[in-house]
Amino acid sequence: MQYGPKIECPFSTVTASFYHFVTSFPENIALHDLSGATTQQTTYRQLAIRAQALATKLRSLGVRPHQRIPLVVKRSSEMVVGIWAILSCGAQYVPLDGGVVPDSTIRHVFEQSGGNIICCLTSTVHRIRDLCPSASPVIIDQQELDSMPHEEKWVDLATSDSGCYIIYTSGTTGKPKGVDVTHKNVANLVCMSPGNLGIRPGNRVGQVLNISFDMAAWEIFACLCNGGTLVIRGSKWEPAIELLDTLICTPTILSKYPPTKYPNIKVAATAGEPTSQDLADLWAKHAIYWNSCGPTETTIVNTMQKHIVGDGLSIGRPTPNNNVYILDDNGSPVPVGEPGTMWAGGYGVSRGYVGLEAKTKESYIPDPFTNDGSKMYCTGDLGLWRPDGSIEILGRADDQVKVKGFRVELDGVSSSMASAPGVTRACALLIDGEIHGFAVPSNQDPGAILEHTRRLQPYYAVPSNVHLLDEFPTTANGKIDKKSLRMLASGPASPTISESSTVFSTTVQSATLSKALSGKSKIDLSRDVPDKKWPKPWRGLRKRVLIPYRFLFSFVGFLNIGVLIAILVLRPRVEWLATITAANLVTGVLIRQDVVINMLYTTFCSVPKSFPFWIRQRCAKIYHLGGVHSGAGICATAWLLASTIQATVARFQLDGPPSRASLANLVVSWLLCGLCCFIVAAAWPPFRKANHDMFEKMHRFLGWSALALFWAKTVVSVYDSTPAGQSFGHALAKTPALWMLSVATFSVAFSWFFLRKVKVNAEPLSEHAVRLHFDYTVPVNGSFTRISHRPLFEWHSFATIPAPQPDLEAGISAGYSLVVSNAGDWTKRCIRNPPTSIWVRGLPACGVMRIATLFNRVVVIATGSGIGPMLGHIGHPSCPTQLIWSTPSPEKTFGKKIIDTIKGSIPGAIIHDTRTQGRPDLVRMGYNMVKEFNAEAVIIIANEKITKKVVYGLETRGVPAFGAIWDS
Repeated sequence: MQYGPKIECPFSTVTASFYHFVTSFPENIALHDLSGATTQQTTYRQLAIRAQALATKLRSLGVRPHQRIPLVVKRSSEMVVGIWAILSCGAQYVPLDGGVVPDSTIRHVFEQSGGNIICCLTSTVHRIRDLCPSASPVIIDQQELDSMPHEEKWVDLATSDSGCYIIYTSGTTGKPKGVDVTHKNVANLVCMSPGNLGIRPGNRVGQVLNISFDMAAWEIFACLCNGGTLVIRGSKWEPAIELLDTLICTPTILSKYPPTKYPNIKVAATAGEPTSQDLADLWAKHAIYWNSCGPTETTIVNTMQKHIVGDGLSIGRPTPNNNVYILDDNGSPVPVGEPGTMWAGGYGVSRGYVGLEAKTKESYIPDPFTNDGSKMYCTGDLGLWRPDGSIEILGRADDQVKVKGFRVELDGVSSSMASAPGVTRACALLIDGEIHGFAVPSNQDPGAILEHTRRLQPYYAVPSNVHLLDEFPTTANGKIDKKSLRMLASGPASPTISESSTVFSTTVQSATLSKALSGKSKIDLSRDVPDKKWPKPWRGLRKRVLIPYRFLFSFVGFLNIGVLIAILVLRPRVEWLATITAANLVTGVLIRQDVVINMLYTTFCSVPKSFPFWIRQRCAKIYHLGGVHSGAGICATAWLLASTIQATVARFQLDGPPSRASLANLVVSWLLCGLCCFIVAAAWPPFRKANHDMFEKMHRFLGWSALALFWAKTVVSVYDSTPAGQSFGHALAKTPALWMLSVATFSVAFSWFFLRKVKVNAEPLSEHAVRLHFDYTVPVNGSFTRISHRPLFEWHSFATIPAPQPDLEAGISAGYSLVVSNAGDWTKRCIRNPPTSIWVRGLPACGVMRIATLFNRVVVIATGSGIGPMLGHIGHPSCPTQLIWSTPSPEKTFGKKIIDTIKGSIPGAIIHDTRTQGRPDLVRMGYNMVKEFNAEAVIIIANEKITKKVVYGLETRGVPAFGAIWDS
């Protein structure tokens, strides 16, 4: 039994401490925010003004002291503003990371809050409105934060007994438990030594942890309640770590940042999981290192030890005003050196669990050693007293563990697995830092069990391995023999059974989550990635400006500039302008023609895989041929405009030779110029993206009109230039522009020669997607086709999924299929009323997935409906393939059959449900997958923004990446 020193806390609330430093050091930097596109700094005064303005807004909406306010945010300055605003109202904030928190937790927290106010960001408000329709979201980054009066009076309605925050544990026993922490609890840690970690004005402290983790509260309050500067990290850790004086994190995180590389860090404190002797010695040698311990229920940590190099590991002694008891099974203190269960008392003990009175009474009992009415809490840890009065931790007394700093109750994981269809019993164990699941009977699908568990558990509580058995080994008293299960997981295929356990069948199936749906694979996709190569301006030039699309666009432009120079030097006849215009026109048209596209793709993608990679890598850029189309179209318009201006000037020149251009010729020419200029302007990317449907119609009809006017101009120009007595027909036949126009016209008309209405076999996948089957042709893998209900007005492109063999059981003929998912009005109508027939035209043309044949091993990344173009390759891969697919509610949206197809072809596919797991870092995941899978390249199909980000992020780190941009 040991009591921490009795010291009066200088501040009764964390808000009182914060506003003390606002008043004392108003111009000191409070926040150094690296989470956005640009670095932002906020002074203490500015932070207080923003918090007070938001607090005023909240009070006007009815927020009162002691109210609970969910704070659904991401790491940012606005997150900190939201915290201080809520606390200044005397209310209690409930931190939830909007990027990773499960939907069920948001709903549960909102229900328990008892109000209708939720503070959030623009980036998280969509989840609030979807999940909590009755909520009134207050969007922090959209608030008008007016300046305070010159004489500032900081409104602070908090008291020492006011709730400060509620941290929800993992929720693995069902609904998550909210731990109710007060201002008195928090101030007792962060406003005194050692919990304040010696932080003083000017010290830079990292905010690197998830806000849902109670150690994030230690970062924020230890810093801002002591005048420090909070450095808020972005997606990259290193830029923040390099600035810090003080780092608070888990040992796992700290081990990634050696003190020799980051000598700027003067103080490091870890908690959340056991540290190692080597890590403690390393950091204690170069800085002050605090090894700390304590569950959420005792307010972050309640014991701390400043480690000395060479000393054995210890979690130290109780912090001020806290007590630690190590008791035996009878509740009596154990002598020094004897193990027992650790109990916590004192100011750090929280109020209990929100809405769970029975659980609170069970876990928080009157402290018999103080007799002052206070409570003590059983931490569940095993420990012993050392002779010097410090505590040695021995592990957990129950199955409540921490995984990467998050609490996980293994019994809850077991219950979730056991509730999967067909599973009779299940057990979960933490083995070597990973959760292993065990289930019976052995004839179940491990992927289905993991998928089921994923729906019920947060991502960090999903087993990384599932082992299937005929039956569980048991101990003499009939309980599951967990020792034997551990030996099974870590030993050879035929497990060794302990003597105390009954014999059990050795028929075992094991599945890692890399071979199942939506879980944590043996491949650690969350590992840090290396820094980008090359200085920023140079890599921007290489990987953003000089991409193949722009290179081809520029190449066409430079060719035309060369022709212009030749014209200025050689001064040929003016008819050459028409020929050059027509040459650009036919080039721009042909490069978009189905047969030409297929010929180019077939040529470039037929390069043998044995060829040097640099050759295959360049051939794979064939999908950028849209640069030729754009460049030729603009150049054709420029030449047309130049020739029209020249003809107009020549006609109205009084002192020059008479022009051969008739008035009719000039009228047609200027009409054509106006039309072409309008087409080029409408193709300007921002306009085209914002008005896609309108652009498609305009481009089609105006393009046809321009082609007709080109014919008219060519015929009239030849007529005007034909001397009297010569055959007009003969002159027309000798005109190069005429034949080029003929080729362009035939190219445009060619796809319409194949216009037909074909039968469709519709296969509904879900309420959000339908699969359409066709039998009129079998396209090559990586192709796309166009379909329409109204051929003259709209066409929609979809990737094809070749089916070279019929599916006799399903009654589906050989041909191909495509997946239509909900992405607009047309697709929505198609899903609600699946067609029995539909118009198609042209030939299925090759797309970006066609390049997969160039590689020996490839990683494919898709977001949302981008999985459609990949299904053909997934079903009939041309090389070993790994998949990362990020999409909301994959099975609900695309149906079980698509999921089963993916799992059947790529057992290790990673399917990331953004609805429950938040948006992933696809650059990080893709890079780590490439390295683990030993892939040659990455192919991504997503929207333009994500595609550019992933391709740039991977290529600047040395990973070849391919993804079609808007104009490809």
